[in-house]
Amino acid sequence: MKKILRRFGEWLLQVTYEPIRLDSVNKKLIRPVENLVVNGRQYYEFVNPADMPDSRFVHYLNFVRELNAGLDRETQNKYIDELMKANDKGERSRIGSLLYMLRDTINNCTPLEAMYNIASLMYFDEEEDLKTWDHDYNTAKIEQFKKIKDQGFFFARLFERGLNRPGLGSPEDIAAYLKQSAVKLQAYRQLLSEKSD
Repeated sequence: MKKILRRFGEWLLQVTYEPIRLDSVNKKLIRPVENLVVNGRQYYEFVNPADMPDSRFVHYLNFVRELNAGLDRETQNKYIDELMKANDKGERSRIGSLLYMLRDTINNCTPLEAMYNIASLMYFDEEEDLKTWDHDYNTAKIEQFKKIKDQGFFFARLFERGLNRPGLGSPEDIAAYLKQSAVKLQAYRQLLSEKSD
């Protein structure tokens, strides 16, 4: 009975989702992303995110690392540089303020650009080469994603399905949080730049 059910489930998957061939051997299942049509282009995702080709998955892991850290590598290095300068000058209060900003960034901020980069890897259109991640093509795609009116829905779906982080709140709450996070990150970056001048 289990074999029959398993075969029925496999057959149902084949009928429900579109199969694509990444090469002569690998066949993966994709599905259209509901409510993600931008400029007349329907976007798709892998039914199983682990089916993403390795060359794309490497970039995905880098952006997830950036997302989890709350800041990109450039900003991390800027914090370290400023902490070293303050340490060399014996500026304890500056070190304290930099450490406070760094901890708040890591614990309470989500870099919006990392989210868009992850979306550019997770969601693809029919013309896209899935075996690689074309920076120029995806930069243009990200610009289109930024024009989507319902950003809360867009990111809520990405958190839930693409990043396996369900239950983070309503799409409106997620959109408000990401907006506040972007403002805070911009303010911290500006403070870092001013201190180095």
